[in-house]
Amino acid sequence: MDRYRRVTHSSQETADIGARLGKQLPPGAVLLLFGDYGVGKTEFVRGVAQAFLGETLAQEVASPSFSLLHVYGEQPRRICHYDLYRISPDVEVSLLFQDAEEEDVLCIEWPMDIVCPRFRDVIHIRIENLTANRRQVEIESTSLSISEIFRE
Repeated sequence: MDRYRRVTHSSQETADIGARLGKQLPPGAVLLLFGDYGVGKTEFVRGVAQAFLGETLAQEVASPSFSLLHVYGEQPRRICHYDLYRISPDVEVSLLFQDAEEEDVLCIEWPMDIVCPRFRDVIHIRIENLTANRRQVEIESTSLSISEIFRE
């Protein structure tokens, strides 16, 4: 498993890491975002969207906590941004993904133990509060060369 880890000191730095990843994402990638409430998961997705779709669409990125899903962009370049925080464990989560196209990039906050078998590149992103202004962002993948993407 390839891994990258960095401490950020602002929400913009967290978004910048997302943007670096967004520039290299293949179609159909799945980003599983783990972290406490308010830690910066949506800021990370905003950065991914900025690089993958452009600045205008990135400004639309907001947490889908109440709607469960926001879709940004148009085919063939779309991001489906899910927030599964409100989903109860007995819900068949795979039904939530039935409208996602194979090329769509899925960004899933609060992913629990979901399985996305039809998408090939799964990237785990963990964001942890260290102090009021510091976050640790860790990105892991078995299929992408994360260390190459983030080579300084």
